[in-house]
Amino acid sequence: MGRRARKYLAGLGLVLAAAFSPSVADAVVVERIVAVIGDDPILVSELRARAKPFLLQIQMRVRPGAEQAAAESQVFKDLLQKMIDERLEAQAAERAGITVLPDEIENALRNIAASQNRSVAVLVKEARARSGMTEQEYRDELRRQIIEGKMLQLRVKGRVRITDDDVKTMYDRARREERKQLEYHPAWIVLQIVPGASPEAIADRKKLAAEIVKQARGGKDFGELAKAYADEANTRQAGGDLGIRAPSVSAQARSGQRPVLAPEFENVVLSLEPGEITEPVEVDKGIVIIKLIARQPSHYKNFEESRGEMVGLLQTEILEKAKRKWLEELKKRTHLDVRL
Repeated sequence: MGRRARKYLAGLGLVLAAAFSPSVADAVVVERIVAVIGDDPILVSELRARAKPFLLQIQMRVRPGAEQAAAESQVFKDLLQKMIDERLEAQAAERAGITVLPDEIENALRNIAASQNRSVAVLVKEARARSGMTEQEYRDELRRQIIEGKMLQLRVKGRVRITDDDVKTMYDRARREERKQLEYHPAWIVLQIVPGASPEAIADRKKLAAEIVKQARGGKDFGELAKAYADEANTRQAGGDLGIRAPSVSAQARSGQRPVLAPEFENVVLSLEPGEITEPVEVDKGIVIIKLIARQPSHYKNFEESRGEMVGLLQTEILEKAKRKWLEELKKRTHLDVRL
């Protein structure tokens, strides 16, 4: 009898024993099968064991009741899908004869510990304190990751071609994504348009806005221009200074630590480099000109110094796409029975 079949019957035996044991009155069924991948079952006890660190975090961060129950339910669903993917990978590795030797796990442990300037013992101890994982569970997780890495490398071997254009595109994309998290310091000049203003009056305001932009880009002090022309009283005497702002998607904005700009202005500012000035932005009640005074420094110094990191990001992205495609193919060829 195969290992998976024995495991399946063992799980079934636990259910039957709990249900029919004459020595236990009104027994509660505590074990059941939550998914079957091919002929390999996942038991609810396995799912709960893997979910333990996540459930502890939820209990600390989410208030009891319906909100906590919903969060726990989502954890179980997400984690079960991850475990299904892992079983599919493990089955494929077994068919391909891919194994993980004890020395490989030890090397992985040493490499992770070295990268964090820790000993293996301290690394494992901290992992337990942080997630509740035992040392064996931590090693099992490393083993799963090594198997996945080997299978993906086997799948994409010889097919990965990364050009300089690919690296440059990734660099630009990484900086754009990073910018959405960086605080910035803007100033503005607001020219109001009176409701019901004539076309001639509106044209005059647009002409003035264009002239202000021309002067500011030509070296005229933006703050002095704001004091001379701005209609927005709250910031006029401060030279249009809006103080430090955070992108609306950033943690600083979500926590209320920093104010944000309206989306129509934020989108314009995100494209600016420090010192640059926008074209006039037309809004319902006027025209706005924005200067970016400063932005929080980027993690990326320049393209050449970031090249190695960009290649790593590209490789990770390629492997992740290959993984998703491979798992979809495995799911099509494998009987799946999800019972959660």
